[in-house]
Amino acid sequence: MNNVMNDQLPDGLAAYALQAAEYGMVVIDGEDPEHRISWVNPAFEKLSGFERIELVGNTLRILQGGDLEQAAIGELHKAMEDERACSVLLRSHRPDGAVYWNALRVTPWRDDLGKRWWIGYARDISAQREMEIMLGRRSDELDIPRHRGSEIETVDRLTGLQNEHSFELALELSWFSCARDRRPLSLFLFAPDFFDMYVETFGRVAGDSCLRMLARSVGAAFRRASDVAARLGEAEFAALGTGMEQDLIESHARRVCERVRALAIRNPHAPMTRVLTLSAVVLTGQPGQAPDWRELLAQARRTMATAQLGGTQQLVVQDYGPEVG
Repeated sequence: MNNVMNDQLPDGLAAYALQAAEYGMVVIDGEDPEHRISWVNPAFEKLSGFERIELVGNTLRILQGGDLEQAAIGELHKAMEDERACSVLLRSHRPDGAVYWNALRVTPWRDDLGKRWWIGYARDISAQREMEIMLGRRSDELDIPRHRGSEIETVDRLTGLQNEHSFELALELSWFSCARDRRPLSLFLFAPDFFDMYVETFGRVAGDSCLRMLARSVGAAFRRASDVAARLGEAEFAALGTGMEQDLIESHARRVCERVRALAIRNPHAPMTRVLTLSAVVLTGQPGQAPDWRELLAQARRTMATAQLGGTQQLVVQDYGPEVG
């Protein structure tokens, strides 16, 4: 009696297994210079939000929409050029605007005729990614250096607000969660006017005391569980507000500035005023439609620098989006 087992899959079983798989699978034509999609399973349709008819004949770029300035995209293209396996983490966008983190692995394969194909395995790891950000972990995919050491400080020692590193983590997390839930995100930036003259007049110790008073004024205005307030750099304060009423944003920022002016902190050598004042910039954007959370912060700082050239107690409130050069 022959007990040798046949190691070949029964006819049709492989196709059935791929169709029934719970993780997304995609097959890409490796001979096509554009690397167009040839086949997807139902799980990939569910993951991406696109139907098979929209995916087949298209490229993986359909998943990124206009969000193409990701280092992982270049890494993926280079791996496919070199015909080697690659795993990347991509910010992806569903047709309804929802954003998710797509862990994608592609592997090259050649059939019996020598034709080249790519097999892709995709998973939505959004929940895992959010938890990593909340825990302060960073990934190489986002091009942010890792912090060494068992503990990373999250609080600014001078003011008690969050520090810049912690704020950037919170901004990244808020950016993603607001994109996923399609909620607006408002970034508030505050900076004292002519603070350098204050320090020159009264010294570093008085300057630190002044910063603590400013921090209390900013922090007191952002008390909701979802709010975040932080000190950035030397004399810059930032806060995040999610889902804030548009018509209340300007008055909220103005009250912070007025609260600081009411402190009547003397700044006798500053032009235009004899008390320390605060300027504010507020940018509100719809994550997923605007470029990037890093650019949001950079644009707020550029706007603040320009505004303070125009005088004291400046208040700029505007929508965030691509700047027109």
